[in-house]
Amino acid sequence: MITYSIAPSDYTFNVSVSTTTHKDKADFEAVSNRLEYRKQSADIDTLCRLIKDGHSFCHCFDDDDDTFTNTTKDNNNFRYTSFIPYDIDDNTLRMEEYLTTLTYQPTIAYTTTSDGIKGNRYRLIYCFDSKIKGVGGYQTLYDTLKVESGIGELDNCTHSPAQAFFGNALPTCRMVCTHYVYHLPTAASTTTKKKEKVSKQIKIKKEESDIICNDTFRQDFEGMSLRRFVSTYSSEYPVIEESELTYRNGYAPIDENYLRIYRQWDVSARRIHKWQDGEGRRKKLATVALIIRKIKPDITAEHLIYCLAYEVVHYYNNIDGVLNKSLILRVAKVALEKPLDEITIKGHDKRKYKVDVAYWKRQGISTKAAVAKAKGVWNDERIGELYDLQLTDKENVKAMAEYGVKVSVSTLKRWRKRHGIVKYRDRT
Repeated sequence: MITYSIAPSDYTFNVSVSTTTHKDKADFEAVSNRLEYRKQSADIDTLCRLIKDGHSFCHCFDDDDDTFTNTTKDNNNFRYTSFIPYDIDDNTLRMEEYLTTLTYQPTIAYTTTSDGIKGNRYRLIYCFDSKIKGVGGYQTLYDTLKVESGIGELDNCTHSPAQAFFGNALPTCRMVCTHYVYHLPTAASTTTKKKEKVSKQIKIKKEESDIICNDTFRQDFEGMSLRRFVSTYSSEYPVIEESELTYRNGYAPIDENYLRIYRQWDVSARRIHKWQDGEGRRKKLATVALIIRKIKPDITAEHLIYCLAYEVVHYYNNIDGVLNKSLILRVAKVALEKPLDEITIKGHDKRKYKVDVAYWKRQGISTKAAVAKAKGVWNDERIGELYDLQLTDKENVKAMAEYGVKVSVSTLKRWRKRHGIVKYRDRT
């Protein structure tokens, strides 16, 4: 089984890079026989930059660290590489949509210079944490990854490690970088027998899929990869991540009944953390199913299954296949059969309101400024709800604090002035 992790900060690999840059494929081909390459160390972001700068790149050969040309770059002189490339030509799907169909996402994907001219054309690059040595080892891994990732039919020119790969310096170049680094699988995991065993283990049982009423939905769920399934049904089923809120004046109040699926922010990676092996993935997914059921008690089995598949694809590291379709069905079935009054999940959100960013954006206010604006509106309305004309300012401040609204006397005076309340009423 192929597995991966996010590239550590010190991850680098050797790659041979052309000493010159070129604007498009025709420019490359015009000088291809005279192109010179030099081996250099790079990280993933560096390779992305080299590609978009218009460099050509290839694997490492018997070059003694000197520059070399196409005469050296052949299978007999191939030494090693740390990446496997695939060229996707004339596909019916645009690159971004095609990626959703893959079981394993490439480290880097970018449109080639012919994209949009000769159909949808792009290149996938899978980086590895160890050197891939020998033509046989390279081609075996190439074939294994192609099958397990679901890449399908393609131009097999990159099956030869002697191939070079053009960059794309055109402004139309689109690139996706996941920073995934794959681990070299053991020899046993690449055999046909092993693949058949894994396939048998995750085969959906009829009794598991009986909760699905829609036959087309069932066939698609069983036959598609999870990514493709989620993409196919994205317009039919809305994703449920939190309780429905009622927005007004740029914010929505949050009460004790509000529920939302917990996301953990990865500060170093600047993105939402994907739950990993050892972090209780199955338990977390089961909790997600109960939260969704509590938020939408009348949810259908199909809708819940879609939401769980969406969760697995976007928020879980499932490269080991533990969160398979059979598990998703079992989790959905348990959640649907559990009485609502027995689902006792409590909301953990400590916010008193949620900012309506779109509301403030329509008024030309940035997201950062919107937070302050919404806070001001929320405080203003809370004061209005609790203000008592029969109390002094100090007494109002004390009374409001008992309801969790903390304001100062000076703030209350400014509030009265804005609303035309010059002075509180005298007691009679």
